[in-house]
Amino acid sequence: MLTKHHAIGAAVAAVLAMPMLASAQTNVTVYGIVDASIRRADNANAAGQSVTSLNDGVYGTSRWGLRGSEDLGSGMKAVFTLESGFDPSTGTLLNADASANNGFGAAPNGRLFGREASVGLDSPLGLVTLGRQYTLAHPLSGRFQPQPNPNLAAISMFSTHHVARQDNMARYYKQLGPVGVYASYTFNEGNGRGRGVGATYTAGPLDLTAYYQEVNNATNTATRGIAGAGGSYAVTKDLKAFLGYMKRNDRGTSAQENDVWSIGVNYNLTAPLVLTVNYAQDRQSGINAGKRKMGYVGLDYNFSKRTDLYAEVDNNRLSGAYPLPTFMGTRDSATSFSVGLRHRF
Repeated sequence: MLTKHHAIGAAVAAVLAMPMLASAQTNVTVYGIVDASIRRADNANAAGQSVTSLNDGVYGTSRWGLRGSEDLGSGMKAVFTLESGFDPSTGTLLNADASANNGFGAAPNGRLFGREASVGLDSPLGLVTLGRQYTLAHPLSGRFQPQPNPNLAAISMFSTHHVARQDNMARYYKQLGPVGVYASYTFNEGNGRGRGVGATYTAGPLDLTAYYQEVNNATNTATRGIAGAGGSYAVTKDLKAFLGYMKRNDRGTSAQENDVWSIGVNYNLTAPLVLTVNYAQDRQSGINAGKRKMGYVGLDYNFSKRTDLYAEVDNNRLSGAYPLPTFMGTRDSATSFSVGLRHRF
């Protein structure tokens, strides 16, 4: 029979064990990137003049977020991600507002977690996540680019066509040996319906990716189909090559079609210094037929695993009736350069 002192001791031990047990089962991480760049943009206004500005990052956007998981036992985990974008040059929120077209979802009152807000369940059957998330085309196309879908529009091709994020999305992922399978469905709640499938194959130095997704506009009167395929190959431990292709096909209110090719490399010149070279071409047909050709060269110096200094030079040329991008003031070619400082936490 337990004495009074034994009972009190057992109760205290049980209370002390509770936070330890919770700590062992639950994990929450605060993370982020602060990335600011100075850019000298050629042909940046209607007069064809150059403009110098302080901006968000070139390759990626500044952000902060919370990511967590809880071990539920039997190989199951609950997971969540909350991620907010911001412009370090002003401190204002990014991804806070958007039109209702093509699955973005209108946000008249703004958003705190405009980059991602999802909760999910990871089990032996796969990972299912629900909420505002990346479409399949965005992360999968990033796997065959030397800088995955850069933030700077002047050096980005694929993300100008596919929708990066959608509200009200359910996503599925399962890894089966070297093969990864993906699926997504976006519920139509005033932001259009969406669906997608994708697969990856990774074996040694080779990484292959293929996907297809469709997104509707808010009124479901037009559908944008995006199909992509490509991959990367680690030629040596210092040299990695990338090749990718994407097809855009609009049906409904527009007959626009686009064929985008991209080829590039990342090369470790020294332990802290990485060279990036990328060339891409977008051929538009159906309406406003023409081409956009883009190339850039970048150098990235890593002070540490968290902090790096980078610089890039890019060139854009248009032909035919290809639509004038927002970063160009006239149809003349544009050669511009940027320097940025990035810190991860």
